[in-house]
Amino acid sequence: MTAYQGSVTARICAWARAYYSKSENHPSFNDYLAEKIIEDDRRLLLNLILKKRRQQGVFKKQVIDLLLPIPVSRSIFAEREFLEFKKINPNAQYLILGAGLDTFAWRSDSEQVSFFEVDHPFFQTIKKQRINTLKLGNRAVFVPVDFKTDSLEQKLLEAGFDKSRPTFVTIMGVSYYLNFETFLSTMRDILKLSDRLTVLFDFYEEKNISDADSRFEELRNLTSLLGEPMSDGYKANNVISALEGLGFEVEHKTPQEIKEKFITGHIQNLKGYSNIHFIKASKN
Repeated sequence: MTAYQGSVTARICAWARAYYSKSENHPSFNDYLAEKIIEDDRRLLLNLILKKRRQQGVFKKQVIDLLLPIPVSRSIFAEREFLEFKKINPNAQYLILGAGLDTFAWRSDSEQVSFFEVDHPFFQTIKKQRINTLKLGNRAVFVPVDFKTDSLEQKLLEAGFDKSRPTFVTIMGVSYYLNFETFLSTMRDILKLSDRLTVLFDFYEEKNISDADSRFEELRNLTSLLGEPMSDGYKANNVISALEGLGFEVEHKTPQEIKEKFITGHIQNLKGYSNIHFIKASKN
């Protein structure tokens, strides 16, 4: 927990979705609620990020180039994949681990789908207050989980999670802060939740200094400054082989594929990160 009352990176991701949705003429997704849900954070984000970078002589275009590509592209990836999953499984459950200020449950018109949002109890309290203030209704079941002490499966079952239903899981932006073994342990826990699973996540690949994207090093420095330091990255081959060893069928989106398929429209002019990967892991 940082001194900034919960995850600042979750607020940054919500800001990125809001900026994209407002500035793109034909957005691949329209997170019209993101701007409302971060209304109280405008001054915080300005002071911590934009103002500091302008003092360093780096202006709005560079800020956008740093902060937009990852959260926007993974939102496009997740929303497209869920729509395909829902076509086959109209009564699915959608489980978001590390939900942050995600608003998809309140933007979705999927009445048969049950949404479960898992996050740290402290930050989830903040989100619930904002959802209530905006009068958005009870579209998601909030499941507070402290992963240091709580069982994910037990907490979900207590909240009404149904292990017999097909389940779509997203863990976006979480792996950056977990070592590889801890992340695999999380995937093992997820395997217990349903016999029909699709899990989406992103990760960054550790590269040699000579091959590294200087923007990503800057991003790592920024999250450390905000009190949320990243862990070491993963190797793509290790991720794929480990997941296959657990029994998942794995689809891997490379940095080039992400650039071609998920960085679209107005933000096409942005440079995709050279070390960000997307994974779709399925169990049927």
